[in-house]
Amino acid sequence: AENIGALDVRRCVPTQQDGSSTGRHSVFDVKLFTHLGSRAALTGDVPAVSPASMRRGAAPRRLLTPLRVKYFAKRGIDDDDDDDDDDDDVGGGGEQFRKCNIVQLRRANLLDLSVPNCTLLHRADFLSLLPAVECTSGSVHLNPRQVWESTGSPPTGDETDEKSRLTHAESADRYHRALNMARKSDNAKSINVAVVGLSGTEKDKGQVGVGKSCLCNRFMRSMSDDYNVEHISVLSQSDFSGRVVNNDHFLYWGEVSKTAEDGTEFQFQVIEHTEFIDDASFQPFKGGKMEPYAKRCAATKITSAEKLMYICKNQLGIEKEYEQKVLADGKLNIDGFLCVFDVSLVPNRAIEKQVELVANILNNLMKAKKPIVLVTTKNDDANEQFVKEAEKLIMRKEYKGSILVIETSAHENINVDLAFMILAQLIDKTKMRSKVVPFAEAARARKELLDASTESLQRLIRIHVTDYRALWSQASKKLAQLKEFSTFVELFGIEATQRLFRRHIKKLKDEQIAKKIQGYLDMLPDILHEICPDISNLINEEWSAVQQYIKAHPDFDQYFYECPEDIPWIDCDFGENNGTKIPYDVLETPEAETVFKNHINALQQEQRRLEWKKQFKQLLEETGYVTPGKHLSEVRVLFMGRECFEELSHHDCQEIYDQHQKEIIEKAKHNFQELLLEHADLFYHFKSVAPTGTITQDDIKDITDALLDDFRYKALDRLDQDRKLMLFQHLGFVHCPIREHCPAYPNCMDALIERILGTKAHRPSSWNHSSQWQLTSDNNQLNLVILGSNGLSEEFAREIRAQTDDDEVEIDCQLYTLGYRIIDGDVGLPHNSFTTSDFMPHGSFCIYSNEDSFEYIRSSLEKTLLSNLEQEDRLPFQGLPIVIMFIPEASIDEMEAMKLREEGQNLADSLQCPFIDVCIDDLEQEKHKRFPSSLVKDALQQLIQSINHRAGFLNIYQSVIECLEPDIRIIMCMFCGDPYSVENVLGPLLNHQCCFLSGDRSIVLETFLGECKRRVEVIISSFHGANAFRDELVHGFILVYSTKRKASLATLNAFSTNIPNLPIQIMAVTDTGGANAFFSNDLSHLLITEGNAIADKLEAHFMTSASSCQQKTAFYTPFFKVVWEKKPEIEQAFNMEEPGNLNDSGEGTLEYSALHPMPPPRHESYHLQTPDDGSGSESYEQLTPDGDLGDTGLTEQFADHRATPSDDSDIYSQVDFYREERERDLMKNEDITSKLSGQ
Repeated sequence: AENIGALDVRRCVPTQQDGSSTGRHSVFDVKLFTHLGSRAALTGDVPAVSPASMRRGAAPRRLLTPLRVKYFAKRGIDDDDDDDDDDDDVGGGGEQFRKCNIVQLRRANLLDLSVPNCTLLHRADFLSLLPAVECTSGSVHLNPRQVWESTGSPPTGDETDEKSRLTHAESADRYHRALNMARKSDNAKSINVAVVGLSGTEKDKGQVGVGKSCLCNRFMRSMSDDYNVEHISVLSQSDFSGRVVNNDHFLYWGEVSKTAEDGTEFQFQVIEHTEFIDDASFQPFKGGKMEPYAKRCAATKITSAEKLMYICKNQLGIEKEYEQKVLADGKLNIDGFLCVFDVSLVPNRAIEKQVELVANILNNLMKAKKPIVLVTTKNDDANEQFVKEAEKLIMRKEYKGSILVIETSAHENINVDLAFMILAQLIDKTKMRSKVVPFAEAARARKELLDASTESLQRLIRIHVTDYRALWSQASKKLAQLKEFSTFVELFGIEATQRLFRRHIKKLKDEQIAKKIQGYLDMLPDILHEICPDISNLINEEWSAVQQYIKAHPDFDQYFYECPEDIPWIDCDFGENNGTKIPYDVLETPEAETVFKNHINALQQEQRRLEWKKQFKQLLEETGYVTPGKHLSEVRVLFMGRECFEELSHHDCQEIYDQHQKEIIEKAKHNFQELLLEHADLFYHFKSVAPTGTITQDDIKDITDALLDDFRYKALDRLDQDRKLMLFQHLGFVHCPIREHCPAYPNCMDALIERILGTKAHRPSSWNHSSQWQLTSDNNQLNLVILGSNGLSEEFAREIRAQTDDDEVEIDCQLYTLGYRIIDGDVGLPHNSFTTSDFMPHGSFCIYSNEDSFEYIRSSLEKTLLSNLEQEDRLPFQGLPIVIMFIPEASIDEMEAMKLREEGQNLADSLQCPFIDVCIDDLEQEKHKRFPSSLVKDALQQLIQSINHRAGFLNIYQSVIECLEPDIRIIMCMFCGDPYSVENVLGPLLNHQCCFLSGDRSIVLETFLGECKRRVEVIISSFHGANAFRDELVHGFILVYSTKRKASLATLNAFSTNIPNLPIQIMAVTDTGGANAFFSNDLSHLLITEGNAIADKLEAHFMTSASSCQQKTAFYTPFFKVVWEKKPEIEQAFNMEEPGNLNDSGEGTLEYSALHPMPPPRHESYHLQTPDDGSGSESYEQLTPDGDLGDTGLTEQFADHRATPSDDSDIYSQVDFYREERERDLMKNEDITSKLSGQ
């Protein structure tokens, strides 16, 4: 802050007549010097404002700078005392005054005078100023208005004069900026640097200097516009005596803050030792104690009172027109030296002399015991011999190891900051020092920076300046706000920026004219095509005849018009016709004639060329001797004589041939990869034999022998290395499967699953905030929707009213007031909707008694579901809890009642809601009543439990689910690259109401399995990724394959050999549902038949699913129930496994005992189909050998190949099932199958 506003606070100590101090503090005298250019400001010889007159509201005698503010203490001297005498005392610095330490006041920012009219701060001591303090942007300011109010002295008219206020605001703003800089620099480390080097007359230094001033200039003011190339040392006597030079042979360059790479901030003050020459005698100016330069420049204590900062040579003599910055306290302690060595060739300067003088300087600098850095300048024009001399100089034994060399160029701004920063780090003894960058490397980096900045500005100008009529004054204001512009100005200067702008404007103008002409010429072919449709008739015509034909054409005015004769067509302003019509004069140009001829020729040639390219490509596709890997040169002779080949250029032929080769090679590699995948059992066998990855050449030969007869293997005979590489890569992938090596990468199934689960497995956030049906403690209203046909809903509502008192019921010590909405009609109609503007339901009862009433509630719920699925981020039925009740009619028989009960339970399972079944016996006991007495209370209690469960479940289950162990764990495996929709396969899981993520590739469902809800964890993985879960306790597998891909089923079959005897569900994904999937094509027929056979072999469940259809959420529930029933046996076998039962073969495999437990019974068909199920899946459990659907399973064809557990399974636990239980389950299963099939 001292550089712009000097704050001088002195404590006045009143004296007695004998000159001794009274010992009490009476007045603080604060002087703000807003401009140090005034000599009077330093002497204090300025009349002040009388406090007495300020109190009376009178105008001050003079509103001058420096401004003087008096703070009178409560026990101070009389306010009416005149201040004029104090000015002399303060300026003179007599014995009456001694400086007061006010560091605390400055650090607390209590004296921030950056406000207008600060002279109004009078009659206020520091305590009374506290209410006037306000904080803005972390600084403390004095609010003048509050000060006026606290002192009772409002400003006078003169003091609030607008012009005066602006003047003070400007001065205060300068002070405020400097104060902020000073505060910032408080944390910086102060470094004082002296720049020394060869100086003196032309005889000593040659025609030009060594570059000390340029080095200082570039470092202190690095912006291009602030950099001056010329700095003179020949001065007049007046300039030498001025405040800048100040009769000294050194220049004060000011101070600047720089930040090192490690974030350390340094505050540099730089001086330059030189030798000024008198322009009259051309001899050095004589000073007081004039010592030789070599000795004088090594001084570490520099003094020069009132010395101003040097900026440029034009500053001398007109110092007031430049920024004035005084050397603080008139003294400076040097911390380190930069010694300059010029490595350029300079006339009249011998390198030996420079080396001698620099060595003399270094010898004296070494005595100062300060860090020294030798800076070689002008490296952009360096002489290699001089560079070597500089290196030899510092290698002398007296300097060796103590002086670093930095190669710089001030003109190019290369390594300048580095030199000062390394010196600062040497002074600061920083451990982490900046790297010394060679000049060539630094110059290259600098060039890249300049080129990048130029490109950025050019791109910026291209974006923002698109009109060639743009003006620099307007464009520069717009661009000045952008970083790229300011960076370029900093690096190159404003003149270079203007040149770049003018060059761009000229280019725009040239482009505009060229674009204008080219635009007309581009329009001409189309116009010629419109005017002359049969252009072939004009091929042999002269251009002049064509012009006349065009002019006489009826549509001439639509495409052309003529310009005035006295105006050239290029300067003619066509007004509205500009861009839509062509001046007729354009047709007179040779370019237009050329366009006409070129257009005709190009059309004919291009038409022929395209036809030839098409014929050649077709020839390659139809020719059988063009195989993968063959070069064009090998088959060129076979194309000789073909017009398409002869007429095309070699480049076109090679391009088409290369593209064809690329296509057939990709196809051949894809086919070979598919061949490898189709032989999955072969590779899994070698993995089992050599699990550690050791495969011999014999193994490779065995694999090759198994593949070599296939045409897909032979197709790559000319690419044997690629084929071997693919084979080895596949072997490596089988032994160590990672998704990056997956043949389907980047569409590996594991990656697809993670993306799908990441986006679809989470429930919408609004579910957790949906409280429309949630019961609260402060509201006991319970609104019920009662859905039923044939009067069931009305009867049940009457039964509820009959058992309640004024529609109030107490459930679990909570009193509820019931509201009803009875629906017995089409729910698609507005008056039958579940929700209305004045009725918001909390739950719903769905009642049925026969087939018709069940069909009604099922269709009604489906309609409600469909209407809600159209609304994103909503729960099904708005999350409305539902209770389904079956009240059988007395007239229905037991079989029909069982069927309706099962259908109702399945519907309840799908909706995850309670199901209440009223037995016929209960109804017979109360023959006079339609509903049992306990039904109403039980139904209301279950509904309220469901409401509370859903509300609490949605809020807490997501966090609790991670802490709970699932009841059963299922692994679903899919093959990478299969051509079906993964979303549709996972749809029944992800669309489940209670589905949550438990891992990157696993989800947890809460669903009814039997009478209670169970947690089912489904781990979804590729076949090769299933190894990641080998240590998990697994209760079952769902294996999915595509009926359009042999490799998919082959991988499933190979994978199944390593699965222990657990419940398995095999699912074939088809294109279409029903029997069409089986008979659509031979491949689907074959793969479905083989998949069924594998299921028979493994005694697994088998079903199909159409990839184009979205299955219901209960699609996998039957399999989950089977797994749940087998859970005790599975976990018992898992826990009974003992290390003693396993024999280690020494090859890293685990071999199980010869006695293999039998698998669980296979349920022939558990996925029930209803006429309007719409699931699109079929069970191909009953297939006859001829492909017809029948009652006989395919098991008979594989009677000799009953499933046995794999001998080399080392992944999952085995389960031991007893033969009696297996036979009993099989018998039970056959009974169920026969019932479901209608037998």
